[in-house]
This record gives sequence, structure tokens and C-alpha cells, in this order.
Amino acid sequence: MKYARNLMEEIGLDGRRIQMINVSAAMGGQFALSAAEFTDEIIQLGPNPLKGAVPSEDAEKQNAVADEKRTNSN
Repeated sequence: MKYARNLMEEIGLDGRRIQMINVSAAMGGQFALSAAEFTDEIIQLGPNPLKGAVPSEDAEKQNAVADEKRTNSN
């Protein structure tokens, strides 16, 4: 988890936006409680800061290449 949280921090997301829990199929109540608590934490963190972010130049180039391939395949 520490590695995943560090990766998220590197791309500009709060590491608290990822969580792992271990529950068995018989622990439906515990799963529901954990999911509700995590949902509350995410709401408190606010909206995804990357949503609507300006794409990087590399991403724009990749999209242009993909668009060209789609056009040529038709």
C-alpha cells in the first residue's frame, strides 16, 4: 500500500484516496461499514484534483496518433 500511495502522491492525488481491506464473503456487514467510512473520507478530501486537468504535450501527441490510426483504418 505504501508504494501505491507514493505513486498516487507523485501524480498529484492524495494517497488517502486508496485503501485496502481484507474481508471474507461472510463479512458483508464489515465490508459495508468499511465502504461507507471510506466514502466519507473521499468526500471530505473533495473532488479529484486531476479531473479536468490540462493534458500534457505527450498525451496530446499520443491522442493525435491514435486518431490518425482510427482514421486510416476506416
